[in-house]
Amino acid sequence: MAKKSTAAQHFLECDNCEERPAKFLCKTCPGHLCENCKTEHEKKKMTRSHEIVSLISNNENMVDLLYCTEHTKKKVECYCNRCKEPVCTDCIIQSHNGHSVESLSTVYKRTTDQAREQKEKIDNFLLPKYRELVSNETAKELTLKRRAEEIKKKVEAHTESLVEMIKTIGTQTVENLSKKEKDGLREIEQTKNNFKKQIDELQLMSRTISADIEAKPGISFFKLVERNNLERFEKSEPDIDYSLTDFQPGDVKLAIEDSFGTRPILQRSGHDRFSDEEINRNPVRANNNATSRDLSAHEWAKLRQIKTQHDWCEEIFKEWAKLRQIKTQHDWCEEIFKDRVENPREVLKEQEQLLRKQKAW
Repeated sequence: MAKKSTAAQHFLECDNCEERPAKFLCKTCPGHLCENCKTEHEKKKMTRSHEIVSLISNNENMVDLLYCTEHTKKKVECYCNRCKEPVCTDCIIQSHNGHSVESLSTVYKRTTDQAREQKEKIDNFLLPKYRELVSNETAKELTLKRRAEEIKKKVEAHTESLVEMIKTIGTQTVENLSKKEKDGLREIEQTKNNFKKQIDELQLMSRTISADIEAKPGISFFKLVERNNLERFEKSEPDIDYSLTDFQPGDVKLAIEDSFGTRPILQRSGHDRFSDEEINRNPVRANNNATSRDLSAHEWAKLRQIKTQHDWCEEIFKEWAKLRQIKTQHDWCEEIFKDRVENPREVLKEQEQLLRKQKAW
């Protein structure tokens, strides 16, 4: 089959003149013909009876021109229903003997009708359906983004309020520290002033004694020692040390995490699906046990927080080890985890008991 190409187009070349593009097919020769060669083909005595069809004619006419892939010089004439392929007469004799066959044109028409039905179904039902689904998903995407932004703003506002609250507590703590400092400094100043007053009295008393000793003695001189009364100075006041207990930061991380608020969970409705955390981290799910589905939304949300063996071990192992005296985390996992995941309500109940014990500790 000759094919000629130019910069502008690709076309089948006439098999007769090998110059002009072919527009017809002689089904008898067979061969491709241009308009001029077709006219000559129809005039010649040897070829005037040949069947010539247009290359843009009904494709059903072209089926008769198909050649067998095994026997390249033989045209396919039938369709083997068992092997699902067109066959020639040699194929039927050699490898398809006894198989159910139909005429190629019949199968072609049936296949064409089925293909048209599929195309109609695609164009009129499937494509509109999936375009609508894409549109719905786009709407869901926008809705989810808006919702996430709303929740983000709420979380940020709540975080800011907590920060302000912590700052206020910190300011109040510093103010209380300043008050305690002032109280201590005031008491120290009072004690220091009392000591200075006693120093002044002792200095005055020392000068008076010196003057009395150097002066001409009189009757009152003999009462000099009794008059000075140094005993009250010899008994000093208790020595008081002032100090401030150190500030010990509280471990508020767990408390804040527990009371910060419920974490948003991606929920999926319309199918038997679970949250994104469950899908990504292989949740407890009680091994598809119906008990997990019987939980309330609040209980199930709480259960998600300890749904994996790893999280459960990491979060409460130490406290459980104290209560159950279990030697290793591995032993604890092996002994306790399996029966707990099958009884999620028991998990919640025991967790609440544990939290109460933690508060008591």
